[in-house]
Amino acid sequence: MAACIFVVEDNEDLNRDLCEYLEICGFDVVGCESGQEFHRALEELTPTAVIFDVMLPDADGFDLARFTRNKLDCGIMMLTSLSGMDQHLTGYQAGADVYLTKDSPLSVIEAALRPLLRRVATPATDDVADSTQDLPGDCWTLDRLNWTLTTPEGSAAVLTAGERTIISVLIEANGGWLTRPDIVMALGKADTAENCRNLDTAIRRVRQKISKDTGAELPVRTAYGRGYAFTSPAVIVGDEAEADGGSTSATTASATKVRTNA
Repeated sequence: MAACIFVVEDNEDLNRDLCEYLEICGFDVVGCESGQEFHRALEELTPTAVIFDVMLPDADGFDLARFTRNKLDCGIMMLTSLSGMDQHLTGYQAGADVYLTKDSPLSVIEAALRPLLRRVATPATDDVADSTQDLPGDCWTLDRLNWTLTTPEGSAAVLTAGERTIISVLIEANGGWLTRPDIVMALGKADTAENCRNLDTAIRRVRQKISKDTGAELPVRTAYGRGYAFTSPAVIVGDEAEADGGSTSATTASATKVRTNA
């Protein structure tokens, strides 16, 4: 059965283009141009993922994301013209799994959507301990609620919002290599030389922070022409939605084996 994607976007042209593109990609798509249409569509169908604009004529997309995270077990993507770091942070705190800006190519939107759908498709667990009990002993842990990255030995470092997002994107790649433009656009920024240089600087700084605060080497590898990869097993816990009573997700990633509990 094809995944059902709700596109909540009040720009008629963008809504149509995105819906048509996702349908070509093999998804069942429902286009909504307002919050009212979104709620009406929920009476008929349950989405696998929802793509929200923020500035809707009758609703705030962040509020709709909070509602969705509390009520539904589905993926959430914010697709908006708001590109500031504060808006990124608000989006993730509202329950978004992915935050992209509207200048992102349709192919990037689809690329960000597919791993999100894979996580949603995996059966959920009620207990974080149960979901992680079979994880390898050498597992890193990213806590997105408390903004910490913990080494396999149990030492933790507190991350900034940008660092947390970068580490999250790398872990969610399931051990795969991401180019600099891939990561920059996944962060909702334009693919420019300046943003790619800023990414290199941010990763260098978080490496230094992890080394200083925990004594461990961050397992983020880089290779010319390939980009970056998180090459050790890792688990993501403590989604921001927990603060509102949402579910907890865990993702284990390595270069050769992937196990997901979301």
